[in-house]
Amino acid sequence: MPRYRVNYGNSFEFEAQGPEEVVPVMQSRHRISGIGDERAFMRRSAIEMCEWNGKNYYYCTRTTYANSMIKNGLLECVD
Repeated sequence: MPRYRVNYGNSFEFEAQGPEEVVPVMQSRHRISGIGDERAFMRRSAIEMCEWNGKNYYYCTRTTYANSMIKNGLLECVD
């Protein structure tokens, strides 16, 4: 199973079948993880990432969200 690294705030690694699984992993680790609405989480975190490095992040699906993170260097496959 591939291993991914998130380079946003505190870096961490996780194993997943695909990069789109970053969404539930990040949501479970987020300091305000009580919100169960995945779409709201993706929107809020995309706004945070935009403010953090000034790049564009798309959140209409898990895949576009993960691809935006990869493109902007916040998510990478390490193994």
